[in-house]
Amino acid sequence: MLLERLYYPNDYPIHIHIASLTQDPLHYHPDIELVYVLKGEIELKNGYYTYRLRAGDIFTNSGNEVHGMKAVTKDNVIAQIHVRTKDLSHYFPDLSKACYRTYSKNVNDKRYELLRELVLKLLLKNELKDFNYKSECLYLTVDIIKHLNKYFNLFAFDKDMVVGFDRGNELATERISRICQYLYQNYASNITLQDLSDMEHLSTYYISHLIKDFTGMNFREFLCFARVEMSEGRLLGSDRKISQIAGEVGFSTTAYYKKYFTKWFGHDPQKHRELFKNSIKNDLNPAVFRELPRSQTVSLLRESYAGYDPHQAPETIVSSLNLEMEVDADAKPLFHFGHSLHVIVTPADFHALGAGLIGGLSDLLPAKVILREGKETEAQNKRIQLLQSAGFSVEKKDSPGLCRNHTPGIFACDSILYPIWLLDQIAKKKSIPAEICLRDPDSPDGEILQGLPSPLTAGGIRKPSFFLYSTLARIKGDLIALGSQCGVIRTLREGNPAYVIYAYNCSDDLKELCLRPMDKMDVKHRIDDFRDELNLGVSINLRPGTYAVLKYSMNQENNIFAHMASLNFRSDAIAHHTRSGMLADYPMLETYLEDVRTALNVNFSMKGAGIQIAMIRQCG
Repeated sequence: MLLERLYYPNDYPIHIHIASLTQDPLHYHPDIELVYVLKGEIELKNGYYTYRLRAGDIFTNSGNEVHGMKAVTKDNVIAQIHVRTKDLSHYFPDLSKACYRTYSKNVNDKRYELLRELVLKLLLKNELKDFNYKSECLYLTVDIIKHLNKYFNLFAFDKDMVVGFDRGNELATERISRICQYLYQNYASNITLQDLSDMEHLSTYYISHLIKDFTGMNFREFLCFARVEMSEGRLLGSDRKISQIAGEVGFSTTAYYKKYFTKWFGHDPQKHRELFKNSIKNDLNPAVFRELPRSQTVSLLRESYAGYDPHQAPETIVSSLNLEMEVDADAKPLFHFGHSLHVIVTPADFHALGAGLIGGLSDLLPAKVILREGKETEAQNKRIQLLQSAGFSVEKKDSPGLCRNHTPGIFACDSILYPIWLLDQIAKKKSIPAEICLRDPDSPDGEILQGLPSPLTAGGIRKPSFFLYSTLARIKGDLIALGSQCGVIRTLREGNPAYVIYAYNCSDDLKELCLRPMDKMDVKHRIDDFRDELNLGVSINLRPGTYAVLKYSMNQENNIFAHMASLNFRSDAIAHHTRSGMLADYPMLETYLEDVRTALNVNFSMKGAGIQIAMIRQCG
């Protein structure tokens, strides 16, 4: 089965596979394929020629060209990038006509270097799978194709090898590129020099010399080369007669077809069929790859990309931690994971938040609402009735609120560090506040951030801790795997198991800032100085099916602390917006479906302080 139907998970038009190659037998497909050799050496047969590719080489197959690969060295690592041509046709209407040739002996060519950089950047982003990575990968793919169109959409011959063309005159290059595309699109037709002349509005004499100068062949030889090359799929993929194939690709006689086939392939078509009939990709002769641990792949990509990205210089990155975790979905629980929250509200909270108080409480999903105020009044009874009618369990206490006894000035509590500290404490079975005040008290001097552990500012702006409290209130289950900066929780939803994976990136020194007062600008600098990276791959063995993955991300940038820091913590700069929900950025959300046969792989990637949480549930 020579024609391969490529599979694109979730209907996403790019599929990237990085692995060690043993063999990928002969096949063809209608889509573009780029092969990047990251390590070692391989042989790649494309058409009549077999190329020996080494680390740093890129080969591009334009689609419908018979090709196959095998290992030369056992320690090889290659990246295959498949791009579904039809899905990018709105960007590039002529993409299906492309004639890309990227292989070049001049590996130091600047155009080739830029292609390497773009491809490596795409591979790294795809492997790290950060938030919005699919859109970024798609944009990079568009840039790669633009680069291919500009510099590699034509070819020439170096002796008997088809290579990328060394561009000279831009106008002439564009013309020969159009001619190549036209010939490969219409090779089976009775094309003449006059057809090309009419297309380019040039004399047949000029077109003839243009083809000869660029390809080293005259027009007739070049046309026959295209016909021979495109006949290989029919020849190996069917039992049709040689004479029938000759006619299908445009040769007037079988003898003529055999002559040119032998010129390029070194033997006649029948001999070619016999030689390669056992080299075709099928169920009995499948592709053989050895999958690599994600940490090894990321490390290799970073090493390869380091020479291109100035931001990846060793002095810039303090450290990069690459972790892999394999999880048994049916593992015995380490301990029960759950946090019941009691939220304290006061009459001042009702006055400050108005109708928003009920909404804020509903998002926090408290097990109990504690109403703290003095003696019983009619207004108090109305507040209790309002809370109870909204479905809350209410307890009345006369003592002052917890936050009023808390020492202000622990400004890490207003930042991304506090939810990280909370999550770390819970995962380690350490105590955290069982009761929290809903909001900070009113500040006499109008300060928006006061360094208190409440999830809301005095004006009702949601701090980073608000979103973690809201998430934790919805997670009740068994912790079945625990790492130094991650964990996996198994929950039950409607009788079916669901899974929550959390990961955070933070140092112990930063977490300790949640326990002691520090100037808010100093807290900002400490957060900014933390530039460590965490790359985590989690594999959970699950029963076959389709799973929905909801992935949330909070980092040091999208929160009220970061917004105030950018204003040098001047509360007067946003004095009229202190009750605006627009000042509290919500966690970023990524959703996708994943078809699982044996295991689901979820990747987390963070630079600097942050939290990512993935919620996984089987569909249907």
